[in-house]
Order: sequence, then C-alpha cells, then structure tokens
Amino acid sequence: MASGAGILLLSAIGGYWVLERASGHRGRLKQVGQILGGLIIIVSLIGVVCRVWGYATGTAGGWQCPFAAKAPSTAPASK
Repeated sequence: MASGAGILLLSAIGGYWVLERASGHRGRLKQVGQILGGLIIIVSLIGVVCRVWGYATGTAGGWQCPFAAKAPSTAPASK
C-alpha cells in the first residue's frame, strides 16, 4: 500500500476511535467528539480518493486530486 494512502487510512481509523470514545460522554463533549471524529474520517477518505486518483491517472506523483480546481495557464501575455 502506498505510504500516503496508508497513513490516511490510519487517520480514518483514528477518527472512528474518536467517535467511539465520544459515545460514552454526555452533552457538549459528546457533540464535539462526534463532529471531530466525523470530520477526521471524511477528510481522510477524501485524501485516499485523491491519492488513488493520482495513481490511476499517473499525475503529480499520486497527489492529483479530482476535486481540485485546474491551475490557470501561465502563457505569456501578448504585447
């Protein structure tokens, strides 16, 4: 497994752990834990998708994201 994708999958597991730990609490702490855990999982999985997409298309060493905007061309302006 690619090192970047593996680390991102491990962070998704960490997000799940945060969700599990938050379920045992009450009130604001539970809500913050659920939001934080969910956010960690979502960001990690989006990163995995970007990493796999980059490897599939063979661009930018595996870090080309399909969600990223295209960079503007750097063509010189005519005089």
